[in-house]
Amino acid sequence: MDSLSRALADKRLKGSLLAMLDFVSPWKVDFENAPSGAPMHFILEGTAWLDRPGMPSLRLNAGELVMFPRWDRHWLRSDDGHLRDITIREAVRMNEGDVWQPGQWLDRPLRVSLAGIGGSAGQRTRILSLVFELDETTPHPLLLGLPRFIHLNAHATGMESWLRITLDFLSAESEQQHGGYAVVSSRLADLVFMQIVRFELLRHPENVAGWLRALVDPGIGASLAAIHDRPEEDWSVDRLARNCGMSRSTFCLRFKKLVGQTPYQYLRTVRLERARERLLAGARIKAVVGEAGYATYYAFGQAFRDHFDMSPQDMRRTQKRG
Repeated sequence: MDSLSRALADKRLKGSLLAMLDFVSPWKVDFENAPSGAPMHFILEGTAWLDRPGMPSLRLNAGELVMFPRWDRHWLRSDDGHLRDITIREAVRMNEGDVWQPGQWLDRPLRVSLAGIGGSAGQRTRILSLVFELDETTPHPLLLGLPRFIHLNAHATGMESWLRITLDFLSAESEQQHGGYAVVSSRLADLVFMQIVRFELLRHPENVAGWLRALVDPGIGASLAAIHDRPEEDWSVDRLARNCGMSRSTFCLRFKKLVGQTPYQYLRTVRLERARERLLAGARIKAVVGEAGYATYYAFGQAFRDHFDMSPQDMRRTQKRG
């Protein structure tokens, strides 16, 4: 498995919101700043204009998508959208009641419709919106390494088929409300999100930074792949440097520059993240101590608490309550 696939495979979304937006002009919706989440909008039918603070308006046609990895404020509108301006929370409330605000994750998809002012039949625009959030206690380098704004043609990236599947799933769930929605929607969101990241990274590597740039670096990318693939191994800095064909000093300097952590710090983070996954899957604490590279339960527990602000015991109790 290549370094990009291996590292991205370890990233899971803890939440995903799926919504179908069905608007008839004139309309304008304010997607306010939110503390977390990465919203994406895919134009299914019609056109929309995207407004961002301090940036020229961008016309979006059917088949185009945009994503904001750090949820910067933005507006979507019709050509004459200046006649109507409401927040996305208000739009949801008008259709579904007071059930959602940015940062919340629901066990069903949302359907939001807005009709133009005056009762006249204006242009119809249909938008599939998803909100992604990684299962992390702090913003992950994956999101921080992406540009603040991504604009793609879904057909050109090969993502259109996945988005259409997501649309079909959303439509069926809106009508039938089957169990297991959260799991299926998160897996679909995983596929869409990672495809966006993959295409942006391979198409415009100069636009990404930090951890993502490291993934495509021939030397550092190989070391990241090795760590993610076999985190339980006894990885010394010398061994990682030899695997990359670099001297120890060159490897350490380049790793820290690209990743933002030393090799040891990064290995420690990956091991703790893997330990958390094992505990949530029901593994005994004693079984994961050695896998995480710790000689004693006390040392593991202290490191785990420092990283997650939660003890291993509390993490396991979280799994049992779920």
